[in-house]
Amino acid sequence: MSATLSVDLLIGIGTNLDPERNASFAVRRLRDVFGQASVSTFYRTRPLGEPGQPPYINAVVAVHTHWAVARVKGELKRIESQTGRTDQGRKTGAPRTLDLDLLAYGDSVRAEANLPHSDLVERDFVLIPAAELWPDWVHPVLGVPLARLARERFPTSPNIIAPIQLHDLQ
Repeated sequence: MSATLSVDLLIGIGTNLDPERNASFAVRRLRDVFGQASVSTFYRTRPLGEPGQPPYINAVVAVHTHWAVARVKGELKRIESQTGRTDQGRKTGAPRTLDLDLLAYGDSVRAEANLPHSDLVERDFVLIPAAELWPDWVHPVLGVPLARLARERFPTSPNIIAPIQLHDLQ
């Protein structure tokens, strides 16, 4: 009989279609599903991909679970669909109601599941809020704490427009 896994997760939030409502909804649903959640600063960010899109709102949430990776990813997809996200909205660079990415699953390195997620260190609007929540967490592939990675990779934040307050997070 195997022991029940207990793991901390980082989940990225991104939305640029009705972003204030959908970002708040995502935090509420993540709390409903996983219980206690720590939430980073929310940032208004420049869209990447298709030209002419509205700005995004991005943040990172830290939660704890006993679920396997597949179940976590399935739940994130279910929450996305509750905002009206469809397979068409999954096209890279397309506007989206909600994008929830599993960024880190404890210290797991799983190439087939993109863990840790490649965007964690490649996007300022992912790494900076992740480092706010887990500054001392050592990236299991790079061997460097997130706070140091954020400072070194993004001394300026090319895609972050400004931090914002979302008031509907209760």
